Amino acid sequence: MQVERIELTGFRNYGNLDIGVYPGVNVFYGDNAQGKTNILESIYMCACARSHRTSRDIDIIRHEDDFYSIKLTFTKQTGTEEIVVGYQEADPRNPDRVRAQRTVMHNGMRLTRVADMMGLFHAVIFAPEDLGLVKEGPSARRRFLDLLLSQVRPAYFNDLQTYSRLLGQRNALLKRIRDTRADAREDAELSVWDDAMALSGARLIHARMEVATRVAAIATREHARISSDAESLLVRYRTVSGIREGDGLRDIAVRFRDRLQQTAADDAEKGMTVAGPHRDDLELGLDGEGLRPFASQGQQRSAVLALKLAELQVLEEETGEAPVLLLDDVMSELDARRRNALVEGMGAAQVFVTCTDAAHVGGDMQELAARRRGMHYFRVERGRVAEDATGLL
Repeated sequence: MQVERIELTGFRNYGNLDIGVYPGVNVFYGDNAQGKTNILESIYMCACARSHRTSRDIDIIRHEDDFYSIKLTFTKQTGTEEIVVGYQEADPRNPDRVRAQRTVMHNGMRLTRVADMMGLFHAVIFAPEDLGLVKEGPSARRRFLDLLLSQVRPAYFNDLQTYSRLLGQRNALLKRIRDTRADAREDAELSVWDDAMALSGARLIHARMEVATRVAAIATREHARISSDAESLLVRYRTVSGIREGDGLRDIAVRFRDRLQQTAADDAEKGMTVAGPHRDDLELGLDGEGLRPFASQGQQRSAVLALKLAELQVLEEETGEAPVLLLDDVMSELDARRRNALVEGMGAAQVFVTCTDAAHVGGDMQELAARRRGMHYFRVERGRVAEDATGLL
């Protein structure tokens, strides 16, 4: 899978941008706050319909505009395709724009649901924000699994939305039970929601357990290579009590429903569901210790790098095509050993790199580029991009 052209309108600091890119390695360099990361962000949004930097579309619109548009032209084994992602602010003066509107187009056809976009284009991003996989709470690691699964199994995204809706409805009922001081264990309506949530949640848990097992095997192997076997990485999926790796969908649903019934009274008292895939975690450890409290910055980066290489490999195994790899200002943060590990783990992926100095993309990446039809440089300055044959513009 390879990107051929990127077209941006009203996106971040780009009024209008239209650039062709190349197979192999594309390096975007320049001073900070010039727009390098914005280019990678736009590519990634065409894979998962959301930014890795913000959840608010309005944050992405250029100050002078009231909309943004991303158009990505890319090739797959089946041919050339296009994805367009756009967002337009509401305008109360215009009856046709009473509400903000988001649009997604694929090969000229409008997609009515974001779920229909999943799996059309694949990308993996490695950015400074990804240290949150180690430093932040379980939600960051759940999102890692959910985005990976949504790219390889579009139906998973629908399951995720269904479960979120059921969870909201069950929580609303729990609050009513609490306010009326009813007995949650005897509430017939709650039993109905428990049945629905157990079936929906079981699909999420089953899919996550399966992909987490694969991620763990690859990440553990990659981390051993990065650390020269000096350290051992643990990656383990934690879910509802009583559910074990290898359980089938039916067993998971039964055990999850049992857990919901056991915690019904506590749930009603709190007004929220305390057990379920919305509370799951991908546990990370190093040599028997938790990563967050004990690991150094270098060890944290190694763990995240191993997870990203696992994500890259799982996507390629599942789709038969190497996803696009986006490296946002990370090369200068990695020592020579970790850079070499990253380069060796890239496989056949097309690569986009951002850096403040083209010299930061060292000899290891240049050797890779030589095997991949070259390295191409783009100077980024104040929302303008100029191709540079030397990396010294």
